[in-house]
This record gives sequence, structure tokens and C-alpha cells, in this order.
Amino acid sequence: MPRGLPVAAIARAMRVLEQLPAIDSTDELDQRIAFLFLRREAVESSRMEGTWSTMDHVLTPGELYDENEGRTERASVLGYAHALEAELKTSIPVGVRSLTPTLVCRLHREVMSRDPGYQGRAGKIRRPGRPGEIVFIGGTRRREDAVYNPTPPRHVERCLTEVMEWLSDDELAALGDAGMGIPLPVRLALGHSHFEAVHPFSDGNGRVGRMIMSLQMAYTGRIPLYLSGFIEAEKRDYIRALESGQKKLNYGPMVEFICDAISASHREAQITRKLILSLPDDWRARGQFRQGSAADRSLALLLGRPILTAKMLQDSLEVSPVAAQRAISQLRDAGILRERTGFKRNRVFAAEEVIQILSRRFGEDPSLALEHARDLIGRPR
Repeated sequence: MPRGLPVAAIARAMRVLEQLPAIDSTDELDQRIAFLFLRREAVESSRMEGTWSTMDHVLTPGELYDENEGRTERASVLGYAHALEAELKTSIPVGVRSLTPTLVCRLHREVMSRDPGYQGRAGKIRRPGRPGEIVFIGGTRRREDAVYNPTPPRHVERCLTEVMEWLSDDELAALGDAGMGIPLPVRLALGHSHFEAVHPFSDGNGRVGRMIMSLQMAYTGRIPLYLSGFIEAEKRDYIRALESGQKKLNYGPMVEFICDAISASHREAQITRKLILSLPDDWRARGQFRQGSAADRSLALLLGRPILTAKMLQDSLEVSPVAAQRAISQLRDAGILRERTGFKRNRVFAAEEVIQILSRRFGEDPSLALEHARDLIGRPR
């Protein structure tokens, strides 16, 4: 354990992490909310690196897009979401031992192979003789003016292996989780600092590093918090804390930043979750749907699939085309769905309140998001 760490902040963060629900106790509603939160994380984390997409993009079902869309910002952000989702499903039984250089390269490949701005070889670490092998951070275009120079190419493989061996040490993790060693918030901060110091790829390191933190939290058996929204909102403090550890070996600021990120992200998640889960009751009051009708059954579905077509609703509810169309009409009349295309066929409908709640900036008053959604669907505020 490094000295001079913020003990009170660590204790607060640990109390938050202990409150997170266990993964194996989640119900269908929890899984729908987790689906939304993971996609919000993909948007926020990618946006920090200049890859712009929106909640609209990542929540629009894939069948509404060209399957061969190729390298686009939407595809890159979805690659982030799908890669993290896949790892959460397959590697949780294995735990921290999953954190290997192979996993790092796999995550990078899934995201950066779809990024239109990436010129390197996705999933391949920096090595001598390859284009983009030398990277530097900040300053001007001159290497000698850089704020930080990451690991030279000839040492990247060795340094990355050392970092991942520390992160994947299950005894270290078990002792920390039992209160007998390095607690999880400190492991998150130290591991992230060292991973970003190595900078194993020419680009995409920040995204992969934040995915690793999500996985570390999930390996405790609890639904992870996603920290990218806080990091984006407090980016200057994040960079200062990162540099303090990397350039001065002073990890206190980074530990405190991660602890603050855990506490703030938990508050944000609770506010967002409560607001989203309150929508079906509000919708029922608006629509006064017959209990058990297709429109009534659609309300829970919209929490996890806020953008859909009548055919998707039909298939999900296993109802007739006529019943699905009737439900869509009732939901539109109640100001719950908005038709977005203006077409007579192949129309797309959206539950704008869900989307706007998720699209708001970290810490923003959710009532503003609801006002905007209600302006879109033409309802009084």
C-alpha cells in the first residue's frame, strides 16, 4: 500500500461498493437497467476520446441499420458496449484471473477496429518497427515538449505483462476484498495509473483502461458502477491526478479521484434508475390502458428497448400485427412514444423520456431532460 492515501475517501467508496446489488440476484428489470447503463458508459467513455455517438445511436436496434456499415463512430461505440457486455457474461466466473494482456488486446480490437479515425492495427500492442510505435501525450507536436512520454516500444510487452499480472493476482484481490490488503478502490486507481502509463496502444488506451475498471468491479460479484461520466465531467482533475502518479509516484490524488468517482457515480446511477423506473406508473396514469393489454405490457419493455418498430413490438409481445399497431397508436396518443421518421411505412418509434434521461450530462438536473422530452412529444411540462 502506498503511503499518504485518503483513508476517509477510501472508506466512503468501500461503503458504496458494498451496497451494489449482487449480479446473481438480478431480475429482468435490473437487467434492462444494466443494459441502458452499459450503453451510456460506452457513449461517455468514447466521447472523452473524440469518438462521438449518441444514446439514440446505441439504442437503435441493429436491424434498423445497414449490417455492413463498416467503420463508423456508432459502430465503434457499439463495439465498446458489446465487448464489455461479452466479457461481463463470460469472465465473471473466472474473476480477476481474466485480466490478461490477451483480454486487453481483445477489448482494443473490438472497439478500435470499428473506429473510423484509428490508423493503427487494432488489438496489436506497440512494438519496435511498427507505425505509430512512438507516442507522447500533451504538449505540441514535438516529442520533447510532451507532458508525458509513455513506455518505449521495446518495453511495452514486458510492462503490460507486469501490470496485468498484478491486476490478475486473485490472492491480492481476495485479501483486499476481505479487508486484509489493498481495497478495491485503491486497486482500481493504481492499476489504471500503471495501465495508462504503459499506454500499450497508439490510441484507444483510455477506453480500454476504463473497461478494465468496470470488469474489476464486476469480478467482486456485484453489478459494476460506470465511472466515465464523472471522469468526463472532471477531466482536468483526472489528468492532474494521473500525472501525479505517473510522474511523481504520488498516488494519493488518483486514489481520491477514483473514490470520489465511485461515490458520485453511485448517486447519479440511483437518481437515473429511480427516475426511469418511475416512468411506467406515470405512463399508465396517462394512458389508462386496459390491464394486460398489449399497450400495458409494452411499458416495461420500453425501459430496455426505448427505440423500436411495430414489428419489434409484435415479436417481443408475441401478438398479432393488428394488436401491435393498436398498442403503438395508444402509446402515441398518450404521449409515451413519438414517431421519428415521418414515413408511412418502416416507421420508428421512441420513448423520448428514457432516452433524454440517459442522454443528459453527468450531474445535470434530470427535470431538464424530462422537459426536453416532453417538448419533443408535444406534452405540457
